[in-house]
Amino acid sequence: MPIIKLSSKGQIAIPKAIRDQLGLRKDMRLSIAVEGRRIVLEPAPEDSWEDLEGILKGTKVLHLLEEEHRREIEAGD
Repeated sequence: MPIIKLSSKGQIAIPKAIRDQLGLRKDMRLSIAVEGRRIVLEPAPEDSWEDLEGILKGTKVLHLLEEEHRREIEAGD
């Protein structure tokens, strides 16, 4: 079992081998719980709106939706 050190700010680093084994990635949100004297970290559900922020940045989706909307308006006249 790896030993890690708690920083002065209460931070820890999860060893790379464990991150890889569990599929943890940068900026992934984790939930934390205390079970007896154990600290349990689990990946948090990724179904919140906050997780979707910026997901379409740099794509042409908005432009394509605007064009489709414009065509629908014109077809309705």
